Amino acid sequence: MTPQNLFVATVAVCLVNGLISPALPVTMALWPVWLPEMVRPSNEVVFYGASLLVSTGTLLVSAVPAAIAERAGLAQQRAMAVWCGVAALLVLIGLR
Repeated sequence: MTPQNLFVATVAVCLVNGLISPALPVTMALWPVWLPEMVRPSNEVVFYGASLLVSTGTLLVSAVPAAIAERAGLAQQRAMAVWCGVAALLVLIGLR
């Protein structure tokens, strides 16, 4: 797989985690903190925003081991595989 394909797979895995993560209800409960005042807080808007926040958080957290692996000398393709693997591991942790 090319690094571009691995990135697309990593983003897809992070989006799935944004839908099934146990952090999603917590993020939804904290909607007054992150939702702007100009947006009307309907259930759909809160769910969509919380899902995007959790997905983005998953993407950022899973990038840290990949960056460390790339800095340690792994090739770009291997580092991207580490990124996708850590994101998949976070999804599996969320399924428990």
